[in-house]
Parts: sequence; structure tokens; C-alpha cells
Amino acid sequence: IRFQGLEPLFSLYKASYPELMKEFYARILTSSSYTSDGLNTTVKGKSVEFDLGELHTILNIPNLGAKGWNQRNWVTGDGFDKFDCVRTLFGENADPIQRMYTRNLPLHYRFLHRAVCMHILPKAGGFDEVTHMEAFTM
Repeated sequence: IRFQGLEPLFSLYKASYPELMKEFYARILTSSSYTSDGLNTTVKGKSVEFDLGELHTILNIPNLGAKGWNQRNWVTGDGFDKFDCVRTLFGENADPIQRMYTRNLPLHYRFLHRAVCMHILPKAGGFDEVTHMEAFTM
């Protein structure tokens, strides 16, 4: 985790609320509106609005606008190779066309996958399958 620069995410000893995070992200995908000014979502019936400037400040990331993605499609970008990603996580004989399951991950990657699913990209349901976005994040 230290080598990947993720140590600060896991060294905080503060309460986390995975169920609320799941609801936050689920509502963005189903009932929120993406605007040029920011994001809207609903948690426990209350509307939460962020403008992109606030998100930029909170997350300390470049303000490039709102962008949605599909968990089932591979991210495209400079220097990213999905074949290399899958082989790094699952071994040399892995194929990015096949479904990816946590049972096929080495133990240390299973731990990382669980952390990604619980804290970085929360999801509802089981943790048996590794989505493309989770593999990219790992």
C-alpha cells in the first residue's frame, strides 16, 4: 500500500460509513444530474450538492469537469494497458476478456480489492467479482 501511495487512505483512524457512501454513489448514477457546475445526489432523503470547485479542493485533484464511467468497460488512457493490468493482478495466464473473480487474486490483492470496494469505489452486493474500474484502481 505504501509503494502505491495509498497509505494515507488507510492510516486515518476516523469513522467511516460505507452504507452512506454506497447510497451517495448509487444516487449519482441513478437520480442525480451532471451539470457543468457540479454534482447532485441524495443521501437519506437529503439533497447533497457539490460544485466542481468544492470537489477539487476536497479531493485535491485537477478540476477537469464531471465525467461518468461504466464499471464494465475498461478505462482508456495514456500508458494504461488492460492486458498488463490483468496479468499483474491475476497472473500470466489471465485474459482480460474473461470475468475476473477475487478467488483468483493472490491474498495481498484480495485485501487491496476489499479496501478499494469498501472505501474508494463502494458498491452494493457481493465482492466476488472484480470490475474493470476496480482492477484499474488497484
